[in-house]
Amino acid sequence: MSRKAKAFWITVVLGAVLAIAVADENWPMAAIFGAAVVASLWVFVHAYPRDLAPPADRRHENTLRRKAGLKPH
Repeated sequence: MSRKAKAFWITVVLGAVLAIAVADENWPMAAIFGAAVVASLWVFVHAYPRDLAPPADRRHENTLRRKAGLKPH
């Protein structure tokens, strides 16, 4: 298992434990909710930014903008 996978599962477990600690009753539902919230945050922090636009795409977009600006109107 990779380092990131271990970190993911550790944070999911910590989120579940934290939710259980806060909950008054229905601990299984609190654990599921806490784990789901932490997993969602993990995806937005670690996976989503890498999916936005790789540098090559940004360079290509800049090239297209520059070429569009050089065309006579």
